[in-house]
Amino acid sequence: MTPGIRARDIDALCHRHCAFVLYRLPGEEVQFCMAKDGRTLPQPGGRGFLISTFEGDTCFIPDECRATPAPEAFPLLPEDSDGETATTREEYGRHFRRFSALLRGEKPVLQKIVLARTADVAAPGVSPAHSFKHACELFPNTFTVLLHTPELGTWLFSTPELLVEGSDSSWSTMALAGTRPLSSAPWDRKNTREQGIVADFIREVLQRHADEPEESPTESLSNGRIEHLCTRFRFTMEASKLPALLQDLPPTPAVCGVPLEQARALLRDTPDIHRRCYAGYLGPMSPGAARLYVALRGMRIFPDFCRLYAGGGIMPDSDEEAEWQETEQKMQNARNTICTAN
Repeated sequence: MTPGIRARDIDALCHRHCAFVLYRLPGEEVQFCMAKDGRTLPQPGGRGFLISTFEGDTCFIPDECRATPAPEAFPLLPEDSDGETATTREEYGRHFRRFSALLRGEKPVLQKIVLARTADVAAPGVSPAHSFKHACELFPNTFTVLLHTPELGTWLFSTPELLVEGSDSSWSTMALAGTRPLSSAPWDRKNTREQGIVADFIREVLQRHADEPEESPTESLSNGRIEHLCTRFRFTMEASKLPALLQDLPPTPAVCGVPLEQARALLRDTPDIHRRCYAGYLGPMSPGAARLYVALRGMRIFPDFCRLYAGGGIMPDSDEEAEWQETEQKMQNARNTICTAN
């Protein structure tokens, strides 16, 4: 940890009625963000940290404390396991087959939909602070976040996917999709088509909000033992237009589907899981500037277990067992970060 940020205080705050975030941007130092009274705001105001769930609910943590306060200043939360259970293989298969039927036939309803699932890992004595520190060490090139609010619980993410970053009139984003173990072989058709769908969506959104977007050649981007296809976009946009962009950009097809509204409605009406923070977005903001990432490669931390989250894009030619194994590979990053206080 850094000066003024003590691991034992971070762990204690995760059980208190307050909101805070500990984060590390790629290549930068660890930052702590919290309002003096532990409150959140419903919308951004001043300098702080924005959290938006997959369902679109937002909260903003004002940046007023750079060091951890005394945890005893905040009341304890009652213990809560949230009443959910992890996704079984049978449940995943049932959802996969239903979604696949909507992707096929003469008049398919969907081009792509992202099926997500969870897995529970027993972790008696888990330390959110030490798990965060270990994630920073394992994944130095990702945006690593430990957040806690009484409403959302405690979450840890180490995500490679930028949603949007910039300041004044200079901004950037990326299309990130397709997943496989690290390899030097050419990418297959399923993954390249999936990434192309995301890139097309981002191009269309930027045409409505930005001036003269430029894009880089598509490249492989590694994240632990897996890699993705990535196309980077740079564009000019007045900072005042950021709220409008955030109305149209997330969730991208990388975490939802195509057509977007049909996929979104299907996930809402017959949810694969209660995603909450997973596949939403989050990051530091200040007037005229933001660095926001998609909340991926993460888990929710409970007192004695961790709930891991992962998803994959289902395409007409997707194979059920291959997609299940892809979520296993993605979950391994989060599983590797779990640490106790000892």
